[in-house]
Amino acid sequence: MLDHIATKEQINTMVREQRTVRKSTGNLRERAYQEARRWTVDWQHLADKVRRSNPSWLVAHILEPLTLTRACPDRPAELTVLATDGSQLFPDRHEISSCYLINVGTVVIHYGTGERPRLDSRPSLFFSEEDLFVNWGGKRLPVNAEIVGIQRSVMELSKLADLMDEIPSPGRKAVALADGSLIEWTLEGKPDDFKEDNLLALLAAFDAFESRQIPVAGYISSPNSADVVNALRVGLCPESVVSACDNCPQRAHHPDTPPCQVVEGITDKALFERILRGAGERSVLFRSSSEILSEYGRHRIYFFYVNVGYEIARVEVPEWVAQDTGLLGLVHTTACDQVQKGKGYPIILSEAHEKAVVRNADRDLFYRLLSDSFVVGGVRSEVSRKSISKRRLMI
Repeated sequence: MLDHIATKEQINTMVREQRTVRKSTGNLRERAYQEARRWTVDWQHLADKVRRSNPSWLVAHILEPLTLTRACPDRPAELTVLATDGSQLFPDRHEISSCYLINVGTVVIHYGTGERPRLDSRPSLFFSEEDLFVNWGGKRLPVNAEIVGIQRSVMELSKLADLMDEIPSPGRKAVALADGSLIEWTLEGKPDDFKEDNLLALLAAFDAFESRQIPVAGYISSPNSADVVNALRVGLCPESVVSACDNCPQRAHHPDTPPCQVVEGITDKALFERILRGAGERSVLFRSSSEILSEYGRHRIYFFYVNVGYEIARVEVPEWVAQDTGLLGLVHTTACDQVQKGKGYPIILSEAHEKAVVRNADRDLFYRLLSDSFVVGGVRSEVSRKSISKRRLMI
């Protein structure tokens, strides 16, 4: 049972600390903004230094002056928007079977044509020996929650590519939106055999989008990344090349606060709240330096920040979209238009989530169906005492 009095005391402490943190964040944001302005003319020098450096943090590659903004283009009169989202039931050794389920919601909405939207979901049950074990460094290991999460991300993008068949005519403008990042950073550091299997599926989906010239974009609400701010930290460092930050040579001269730390702790979102003042404005493009992208080939990921009117969001696109001003503008206007229709979040992603989400009632029904089917099929099954106990407590 929760001790309400003790909890309230801790909440009050948290509120006091958050008030102090927010004041400090405002000061950091202004300092970061001034640093961004400082590089307005000499931004190529900063871009070159970032290219040559290898700091201990993820850094955005600079392609244009940081404080430039781009207005939102007009949306085409006729537009088709595609989206997917996924949810899952993880394998549970305490349940009847160690199978798992991934449910992907799919949505296709046509604007300006009078055509009916399509909202659907498709569950996929994984139960065979091949499903429950993966290649992992030359071994066969059982699937766990992290692996299911990666598999779900790959399935979402693959099914998003399949939705292109729903576009009524080849000339129709269309955009595919994914919920979250297009960078499968969870594959970093994974064994080559496991990584390659998943990368093949991801890159095949990107190839399909490119072949049809349908831009795909990842929409990240309330982003917490600091890639651009980290580029400013590189610019603040007196070293000609920034590397080995864990043993920073500047600490000998600045033991308390090395020069780069004057903007440490601020996010890109906070910085671009200062830069992007008008609804619909986006930042310039940046290129991500995530390690896994070295294996993305021509689908290396670029990103921009955009003021959608309710928040600063991060939007990611593959390189071939970033290099096509028409496709990039289409992504920009679609993201803003979808957020306006959704009153704060892209409406198509909200709909895809609603179709995908597996709620507690769905989970309970799934395991009842599983149990009944085992009985009817004459297959002996058993639920662990731990699972039975937890179910009793939930009643």
